[in-house]
Amino acid sequence: MSINLKMLGLKIKQLREESKLTQSQLADYLSVDQSLISKIEKGERSISSDMLDSLAALFCCSISDLIHEDVTLPAYNIAFRTNKIDGNDLSVLATINKIALNQAKMDELAGGNINDR
Repeated sequence: MSINLKMLGLKIKQLREESKLTQSQLADYLSVDQSLISKIEKGERSISSDMLDSLAALFCCSISDLIHEDVTLPAYNIAFRTNKIDGNDLSVLATINKIALNQAKMDELAGGNINDR
């Protein structure tokens, strides 16, 4: 399967901007340099599976949602200390999001509706 890096980069940029995060904050969360985030958003650099997993957790979606062109993700807002948020804060938020995604999957498997999340 081939990933459209340009589309992926634009999706990451859109999610980051809608979350009111800077490239530096995202870089801190991913433990990479800000210039790498810039290149990823421009589609100039590929992205590792670990980084995709971390971004999916942060933006509360699946990796599949990130890489498929036909999936539009809703805006995701971070509602606390957005001017002073750091990589540790984002890591905690990503962990909470993983719990929420796992619960939604368990609800779906138990016969619930995926739209209940």
